[in-house]
Amino acid sequence: MINIKRTSTPKTLAETNRKFKAAIADMSVQDAYAFYKKHRGTYQYNTTATKKHFKKMNKERCSFCTRFIQDFDDEMTVEHIRLKKDDPQKIFQWSNLLCACRTCNTKRSVQPHYPDKYLDPAKIADIERYFCYKADGKVTANSNLRACEREKAKYMIKLYRLNRKGLVCKRREFMRNLMDDDAFYETLKNMDESSQNIIFLSVFTYYKKHGAASYNK
Repeated sequence: MINIKRTSTPKTLAETNRKFKAAIADMSVQDAYAFYKKHRGTYQYNTTATKKHFKKMNKERCSFCTRFIQDFDDEMTVEHIRLKKDDPQKIFQWSNLLCACRTCNTKRSVQPHYPDKYLDPAKIADIERYFCYKADGKVTANSNLRACEREKAKYMIKLYRLNRKGLVCKRREFMRNLMDDDAFYETLKNMDESSQNIIFLSVFTYYKKHGAASYNK
């Protein structure tokens, strides 16, 4: 995971949020969520406007696995930090929304949100320090963290299944290229952030900041 600079709230989303909150103002959580499900065609968050903001924010990458999302406009999904059923008041709140690939979104599914453990990449500037990337392609909690911080990193890795087979294979390939080619690092450093050739941008970011000594072979 890497830090994401959140844009200002899309105007259409802000208006939808205002109207929806007014509509559910006197409802219980259960009734508000039922109202949302019944009126999903009227109140929407994954719109052209929000996709445009997410594309700028994320440079077409997933907020969690950081993979480039092919066919972004069709394949990106909106991840609710606080689940819709648990907190209907935040269904259209911009600060509660993140861009995710379909796989990360599906892996999390309806797993609950624990605010004391959740690492929001749009709020934590140094989020890269929570993770360590191994030469075998796996990501782990940084052993240099305090125990409470390691638990947060472990929670995020488990929540979004960041050690699933496809990601591990791509990271391992990336690391092998990086370690075997002295010129590769300099080439990556000069690439645009949105380049598809940077398979795992957070690995590159961690490597750039901490050097090869941070990786365990």
